[in-house]
Amino acid sequence: MKFSKNITKALVLSLFFILASCTTRVVSPNKPIQDNSIDLYKKYSIQTKDAKRQKIEILKVDATKIYGKNKAGEMVEIEKSEVREIHKPNILASVIIAIAAVAAIIFIPI
Repeated sequence: MKFSKNITKALVLSLFFILASCTTRVVSPNKPIQDNSIDLYKKYSIQTKDAKRQKIEILKVDATKIYGKNKAGEMVEIEKSEVREIHKPNILASVIIAIAAVAAIIFIPI
């Protein structure tokens, strides 16, 4: 069975988006920050109330601020009161969804 170039490109592109988009929402407006909701030395994507999104590794959390390091190695301080959402990447779910999508495309005839 030979795939055309367009189908192959669409498959690769959709696989990329599936792997890049699977995250778990740890904090949201309906689910406020708690002491045990953020693990230290893990990577998170934090969205503030002014719609800025920062991907950082959490180094320290105190009563008012979240301290972390971004990809460039710069220290970042974010006020807890300014946090809108925090997402944690979920690699296992991404891989499972990608495998299921590829299997569905290969084994289900169109």
